[in-house]
Amino acid sequence: MASKQVHREYPKDNSNPLNVNLNAPPIDTQIDKIVNDLTNPNDRDRVPGVAVAVRKDKKIVHLNCYGYANLETGSKMRLDTIFDLGSLSKQFTAVAVLNLVINKKLSLTDHLSKFFKGFPRYADSITVEELIHHTSGLPIYNDIYVASRLAAEDWYKVVMTKPDDWYPKMLSRRVKEITNKDVLRWIATQKLLPHPPDTEYEYCNSGYVVLAELVAKVTKKRLADYLQEILFSGLGMKNTYVFDEFSRFSPKAPEIVNHAKCYNHVGGHFVPVGYTPLNFITGDGNVHSTIVDLAKWERNLHELEFNPVRELLWTPVKVKSRKKQHYGAGWKLLSDQHEEHVEVKGRRVTRKYERRAEYHRGTWLGWRSFFARGSRWPVPEAGKSIDPKTVESLGIIVLSNAVFGHRQFTTCRIAQEISRLYWKKDNIMNRFNCGV
Repeated sequence: MASKQVHREYPKDNSNPLNVNLNAPPIDTQIDKIVNDLTNPNDRDRVPGVAVAVRKDKKIVHLNCYGYANLETGSKMRLDTIFDLGSLSKQFTAVAVLNLVINKKLSLTDHLSKFFKGFPRYADSITVEELIHHTSGLPIYNDIYVASRLAAEDWYKVVMTKPDDWYPKMLSRRVKEITNKDVLRWIATQKLLPHPPDTEYEYCNSGYVVLAELVAKVTKKRLADYLQEILFSGLGMKNTYVFDEFSRFSPKAPEIVNHAKCYNHVGGHFVPVGYTPLNFITGDGNVHSTIVDLAKWERNLHELEFNPVRELLWTPVKVKSRKKQHYGAGWKLLSDQHEEHVEVKGRRVTRKYERRAEYHRGTWLGWRSFFARGSRWPVPEAGKSIDPKTVESLGIIVLSNAVFGHRQFTTCRIAQEISRLYWKKDNIMNRFNCGV
């Protein structure tokens, strides 16, 4: 059920760019219905939860939480509930790398071998840019993990059905965890690439793990510390952090108390899942955050809509075949043109619009997240630039702590349904593939 009131008094934050009262955030009841229909259609008393933020142009129009962060304790989802973002983390790793590029600490054309000496000769051919855009040709480290007989082929499937609540107990763990440096060693044992660099797009977590270690090499700091320094602190993202093997939290720390449990839907029931030996890998995942912090980040991205920095974040690349790959720096990309009949000064005219979307899903264990941004504007006359006053923009963030058992990626579906409230059904966000 939707939480109509937030029961905590949030301190005033002068750095908060959202301009909303977190004790009485804006709520669109139509969005409440969308979320409840998709996550709790049978109106069960206790189901895992969802947090949603929506920005229309410069205004936050919806910020609300639903369901439970912890089914066992009865803790409800709140605005300060912390989620594991899964692959939404890639956009932050990319920002760390691009910040180094902007500050001339490295170049997009630098090769992997410049930073890591233990790799095979193919490291002479792989560039930083190819790592960012998933065109490096690196092998997938999860596959190496299995092929090297370090884990059974069905290890992840087993994890997804075995009840476990490891997160609050991590201080007492005794197993040596797998880290990014282990992943680098695995990759370096592979003498041949599945395909040559810069020839095709293949979504690959390995590249972003390498990027995280590249940031550490160049800055002499953990990715966690560097992102805190250049991004999270400046935007007031006080509940956002990178979780790695050095993370240590006391039992009463917000990172423990406010962290949601995650659940898989097994046999009609929600089973808590939590531990894998890969839980400390960073770069491709493991940024943890709240819906409020991500709304701050999304609002900041809105300011970059026509800033030169956006070219680094959201420009497709072409591989050697000249085929365009629609993946930016941690974002999937869509763009098209669309004609619409509109009324101008009392006359019906046909107007052509340019449309663009940046989006990504996040998945790890029971965590399911979706982050989408869309914009459109009338195509300007030849020789004229885009008038910023004509640009319409929509930002939607949906975070969840459960697999709801549907055939569609539920958080993506929620985002699509929300887009239809503010734009027509035939909008660019309606083109997202929400298949699981």
